[in-house]
Amino acid sequence: MPVGVPPKGGPLGRSRSRLSASGLTTFLRCPRQWFLSRKVGLSSPSSIGQITGLVIEDAFCRVLMNRPGPMESLDDLRSWAYDLCKTEAEKAWKEGQDAWNARLWKRQDSDWSTVEVDDFEQKICNGIDLFLDEVRACFQQNGGPYIETYRSGGIPFNVPSPAWGEVPQFPVPEKVQSLKARDWTIKHPFVWQSKNEAIHWNEAWEIARPWFKDPRVHQPQRMFHPDGWAAGELDLVLRWDGRIRLVDIKSGHSGSAFAESLQHQLRFYAWLWSRTNEQGTVEKMQGWYLSSKERIDYNAPSEKELTLMDEEFFQ
Repeated sequence: MPVGVPPKGGPLGRSRSRLSASGLTTFLRCPRQWFLSRKVGLSSPSSIGQITGLVIEDAFCRVLMNRPGPMESLDDLRSWAYDLCKTEAEKAWKEGQDAWNARLWKRQDSDWSTVEVDDFEQKICNGIDLFLDEVRACFQQNGGPYIETYRSGGIPFNVPSPAWGEVPQFPVPEKVQSLKARDWTIKHPFVWQSKNEAIHWNEAWEIARPWFKDPRVHQPQRMFHPDGWAAGELDLVLRWDGRIRLVDIKSGHSGSAFAESLQHQLRFYAWLWSRTNEQGTVEKMQGWYLSSKERIDYNAPSEKELTLMDEEFFQ
């Protein structure tokens, strides 16, 4: 599954002792910064960008979790989703403000009053547009290979995609109080069509919905290497067409100073996916940039490259 149970106790229980995508990209960018943060434990003051990136991603995922009723066209689906984006943007802005005010050490040149809710809304809408490209492709392929599995009440994956009304998947469910006693059901207008019928637009949304970090789950949703020395937290996993594509969400644009680190980050995730015996083989990797509404494709590592990465990362 895209999440695993963290190592219990010992030195590996401390996150700085595990190899991560952020640690890897920090080392490649600046070995001194990596040493100070990962080995010495020094941190830097919080920036507004760190906060906005997190709350915008959560808001985007909350929109994806909604289940649409009958839709006549892709444009109808887009209009419905855009209305949700506005609501989630306002919620995310307030969450970000609260998180920013709670930070004790902040960059002195940062002021939350400069953050605009309209910018949040536009970025979330851009993310929805990128997802709707998948919905369109799913519709054109009549739902892909799993449509009848869904229509018959089945789930083709070990871990379902998060959706409102469905029980969230906690990595360590025994640590969640009264999990089985909670009622997660929510009324929604979505209904699957009968077997062998032509696909409807709302079905394409449901089928194309990726796995992503469930914002209802407070536990870390990471993959862990079987030996415990590496971990990584994915943003999205596209899989509706039978191909595994790992996606990392960036709230900025592809021309940013840190954009060149994305390929290294995604290659690490693909390696970790292969070493944790996840369902399926990674065929593609993508970066979704919400500011510029860009989708950047990368080739997944070959088996030979994955073996070389074993040696490189274990050094």
